Amino acid sequence: MKLYYSPGACSLASHIALIEEGIEHEAVKVDLSKHETEKGDDFYAISPRGYVPAIENDDIGFLTGNPAVLTYLADRGDAAPSGADRYRMLEWTGFIGTEIHGGYHPLFGGDSDDRQAKAKENLAGKYRLTETLMDGGEWLVGDRATVADNYLFVTLLWADKFGIELPEALKTFRARNKERPAVKQAMEAEGLI
Repeated sequence: MKLYYSPGACSLASHIALIEEGIEHEAVKVDLSKHETEKGDDFYAISPRGYVPAIENDDIGFLTGNPAVLTYLADRGDAAPSGADRYRMLEWTGFIGTEIHGGYHPLFGGDSDDRQAKAKENLAGKYRLTETLMDGGEWLVGDRATVADNYLFVTLLWADKFGIELPEALKTFRARNKERPAVKQAMEAEGLI
């Protein structure tokens, strides 16, 4: 399997899942500012949508977008919960993608100071809601990390970078995730630690 990623981007969640599930893969770094791979290939020629994560393999072809990629990777290993918890994992992945990840666009895009301040305030509120919805649990679903936890973790790294206020439970969640072996390995592979 091939993973197209950009260091520290949302594709880090997929990178963690690949390692955690023991799925053999080749990681191809993409410079999203130039839309080129590390070898200089035009990323738009590879992926017309032009974003990461993107995975490619024989049984599924080419797949993009966190909800699809993360679910596929969870299903390939044993990280996908079953029954109602599976739908909770998908619910969290959707919430993180739309409400949290999407909330970072003004910060990544270099919008006005006013729009950035509003984005930070909005994100702080979404993180407070996340803490409430976690209801004291260590993980988003069940008693172990899922791909949804990987995705939330990545956004919490961004929160640190942009100085977004986090509830204590999410600071603890971020610290706990940093200690997971697959997280350390993926971050090291991406040059983040």
